[in-house]
Amino acid sequence: MKLNARIIIPLLTLAILAVACTPVGQPGRIELSETEFNLGTVPNTEPVSQTFQVRNAGQGTLEITGVSTSCGCTTAQVNKNRLGPGETAALTVTYDPQAHGGRTGRFMRVVYVRSDDPETPEASLTIWVTVTEP
Repeated sequence: MKLNARIIIPLLTLAILAVACTPVGQPGRIELSETEFNLGTVPNTEPVSQTFQVRNAGQGTLEITGVSTSCGCTTAQVNKNRLGPGETAALTVTYDPQAHGGRTGRFMRVVYVRSDDPETPEASLTIWVTVTEP
């Protein structure tokens, strides 16, 4: 069976265009389930924790490169560092009022989540809490 050049050339051209138009190396995009959250009123005697979601809203893989907080009284950890498109990870944030020696009042802390998202290399979550005597 002989193939005609009039058929092969257009087919090859279409194949090349299809490959060239396919997105390559699309970045991941970080999205937090909350950007601000009120933990409410807590006694100054014990830590309080809340879990949030970190989602990859992009078309490529998202690499979470670090998590930090604005104060030693607050810790944060993510359960997964590499997220495919649409995948989520749990971000657990814990505020420990005992770290301030029993101080009471309203406090604001920030959690920073760093990633390889080129548009938002550092996403932040602001936490509010009111600490009272037990």
